[in-house]
Amino acid sequence: MKPVSEERHHLRLLAMLVVAVLMMSACGSDGDDTSGQTTTTQDDATTSDDSGDDATTSDDDGDGTTTSDDGEGATFVYAAAGVPETLDVWATYQGDPSRLQMYEWGSKLVYYDAAGLADNGCSQLATTANVRPGLAESWDVADDGTITFTLRQGVTSPAGNELTADDVVRSWNRAVEQSGVVRFLTANVSHFAETDPFEAVDDLTVQVNVDRPTALDISLFTYPMFMVHDWTAIDAGAGDSVDEWLIENTANYGPWVLETFTPGEEAVYTAHPNYWDADRRGNIERLVVRNVTESSIRLQLVSTGEADYAERLSFQEYSELQGTDGVDVLNCISPNRDNLILNTQFAPFADPQVRRAVSLAIDRDALVQGVYQGFATASTTGMSQVYLDDPSGLSTFEYDPEQAGQLLEDAGVSDLSFTITASPTRPGAHAESLAVQIQAFLSDVGVNASVDVVPGSTEFSDQFFAGEYEAMTYLEPPALADPYYSANLYNTTVSFQNTHQYNNPQYDDLTVQIETTEPGPDRQQLIRELSDLIIEDTPMVYLVERSYTHAFGSGVSGYLNTPHGALLTFQMTKG
Repeated sequence: MKPVSEERHHLRLLAMLVVAVLMMSACGSDGDDTSGQTTTTQDDATTSDDSGDDATTSDDDGDGTTTSDDGEGATFVYAAAGVPETLDVWATYQGDPSRLQMYEWGSKLVYYDAAGLADNGCSQLATTANVRPGLAESWDVADDGTITFTLRQGVTSPAGNELTADDVVRSWNRAVEQSGVVRFLTANVSHFAETDPFEAVDDLTVQVNVDRPTALDISLFTYPMFMVHDWTAIDAGAGDSVDEWLIENTANYGPWVLETFTPGEEAVYTAHPNYWDADRRGNIERLVVRNVTESSIRLQLVSTGEADYAERLSFQEYSELQGTDGVDVLNCISPNRDNLILNTQFAPFADPQVRRAVSLAIDRDALVQGVYQGFATASTTGMSQVYLDDPSGLSTFEYDPEQAGQLLEDAGVSDLSFTITASPTRPGAHAESLAVQIQAFLSDVGVNASVDVVPGSTEFSDQFFAGEYEAMTYLEPPALADPYYSANLYNTTVSFQNTHQYNNPQYDDLTVQIETTEPGPDRQQLIRELSDLIIEDTPMVYLVERSYTHAFGSGVSGYLNTPHGALLTFQMTKG
């Protein structure tokens, strides 16, 4: 093995200084998306929309954060990184801005439930076993996989219309028609019938026809694009212009009523007075979601109490807020992981020993403390730690530059040289800092890695899907927090996002078995086997387990951390 030269040692020190400079400069940028931003794929989030002016801090009442003396009737001001141009998120999905609106609308048959988990889900992630009834009071799964949902009686929308099975079927059929994400979920994650997957059996019974059952078929309906519309209200308001009407209007059975919507700038909601799940409500009766493009301004608003929540700050900004009076910073578990993708079409990376050498050369603990400012944990197991009941006895990622150098020498690629493509659009504003630090670690084992920063989301997405990269810093944010979904997302041969062309029949076989095995000891054993295979074969280099990091203003409580990381503000209390 080649020893670390003094010149490379100096290069590493210089690179670490560059990382520090880049991190400080990020404080004035658009911020880092700790919930997992991405380009348009079937993941749970896409690149944020920067349209709209910076928000002001006043509202119609003169002070958006004032509560009454008894703490009731509170207004919650959400400083968002973006507000969508359209509320029809099925026809035009605009990433995190759309995602924020969808989760707040609710109106779903089932929800993840974190109330009984450790720290309200902040240190124990909800799984498919933690799905609770919503608009459906119960469900039954037949031996052939057919799902029968029984709806709650007497659920009414703000317009006074009662929920029916026809509302559900029309909503889901439109979602399949309009959204490529929903088509992917119903055909490739679950395997619903291609023709007539959803049927209204009677007014309060919905049947889902399934070609092949999976362990995800119920939790799939926690995804917000499966929300239910009030079609009586839509037909009355829209007539023959449903698509146009839904651009600036909503009608559903969730906790909020749309008060005003200014595309790209602001959405204001008031409490649905007859919401069916009133027992779960906090005291927030008005929700104001404002577009505040600059992360530094979002930080200022939550610091001064002019906003109750600031999203997508940089890691440095979250670190600064931890010492700020009147601000609470929560750092909660998530299923998201940052990774380094190695394209096997680049000849050296076709060798799993070379891929493993790259993994061994990276000090993940140093990344956590440096690039991530402690708002992440080092990846240790091949499968995300949130999916493992007990990680003991598993193979783990190690930091061993000597072994890395030896593997490269044995593979005959001691002079390995390649380019790391990075973009602030994914995994976030820290992407360049991350790539530079990886570059420094690789230099210690004689690898010459250059960094190419792609600022635009479209160009970056095009490069990813065309497979036109040698290595790429990226993010794995599963839309559903389940080991099958995560395992299938990038590394199976059938995944359209497997642009690094990884191919391992054993990996594919284990993933299919996990798909059809119910949660329990047998499924855990399969997950453990796949985790060890990932360490050995390195389909991609997993770096850190990301956190959902939240900055709340003083007096806000009631956040329940679920796998999607959204606030669900109606459950929260202020004052």
